Amino acid sequence: MLNYSLEIVGVYVGLNLLINLFLAYQVSANRVRSNVMTGTGEDEKLYNANRAHVVNVEYTPIVLIGLVTLHLLSASIYVIHVAGIFLTAGRILHAIGLLNAARKSTPPRLVGTVLTWAGQLIAGVACLYYALM
Repeated sequence: MLNYSLEIVGVYVGLNLLINLFLAYQVSANRVRSNVMTGTGEDEKLYNANRAHVVNVEYTPIVLIGLVTLHLLSASIYVIHVAGIFLTAGRILHAIGLLNAARKSTPPRLVGTVLTWAGQLIAGVACLYYALM
């Protein structure tokens, strides 16, 4: 299992790096469009893009650290896949929800949050399981 687990982790790291880059681009493009270089001013699209990027940066690194740790602990590739899929799908859905309406709850935002938390929970519990078994 160890032979392929690092490649699997690499897929989720790569996908989440690209998600983060897309969200960073959204912030930059909205800054140029609105001519607001710091903060978000009164621009709703800039605020939405900024929130989507900030929240992504809050959650993604810790779960990716969990995936790397699972690889180092020789965890099942299926556990790594489930945590990685939940994280990645959650981050995409959450970003969609925030980019469209950051000041209110939307179904993609809610489902994205739940999936992200589930990915974090799975990675956390699995790290404890593989470390202590």
